[in-house]
Amino acid sequence: MSVPSSEPLSLGDAAYRQLRADIVSCRIVPGRRLTERSLAETTGFGISPIRDALSRLSHEGLVQTMPRKGYQVTPLTLKSVDDLFTLWRIVGPETIRLGVQDATAEQRRQIIAALSTAIRGSDEVDEQPMRRGEAVAACFAHLAAATDNDYLIRIHDRLQNDITRVLALILTESDTSMAAPSLDAELVEFVERRDGDAAAALARDYIGDLHARVLRILTRWPSVVASEITTVRD
Repeated sequence: MSVPSSEPLSLGDAAYRQLRADIVSCRIVPGRRLTERSLAETTGFGISPIRDALSRLSHEGLVQTMPRKGYQVTPLTLKSVDDLFTLWRIVGPETIRLGVQDATAEQRRQIIAALSTAIRGSDEVDEQPMRRGEAVAACFAHLAAATDNDYLIRIHDRLQNDITRVLALILTESDTSMAAPSLDAELVEFVERRDGDAAAALARDYIGDLHARVLRILTRWPSVVASEITTVRD
């Protein structure tokens, strides 16, 4: 979660933010081939800002450089999605345990606000599922920041990029009722009383449930091939 700044954005920063938002939300789908020239034409940015943005996105693992062919949005495969959630189930609960224990009063307020949004939204299956996903992502981001551990924060950010891509792809292509289990309201209580162990156990169950649902959906898609997941529309 970036902190708003009053400083004007450079063209490179603006291009990066726009492209990153488009990739993470799957408006630019996994596996899509990109060139600096085509992106400059569609976004209105110059070649230099686009090149800077693509370099940063490559460093984050969201795009891959293809020698003499431009770039590709990093594809998703069934194995990569399975591996992603397996790692999240290892790292996520510990991040949450530390975040709940170490959060300042202001961080705890932000965490509870994000949690409340996610929990309220979870009761309405058809009500803007992407907003629920964004609220869950914001909650995990606040918890990661509360650990004050740069390594955990970087790992979380990298994981969250791809988790958000997976959920965005599913929520725009599939039965959304299957895509996102509800966050338990009990988690708010655990945050309030700084019970990191209980929060971690609840998070482990949530991630495990989400992992199973995502794989169940993806394996039903007729567009899923052995090497790469594409959208249903493809």
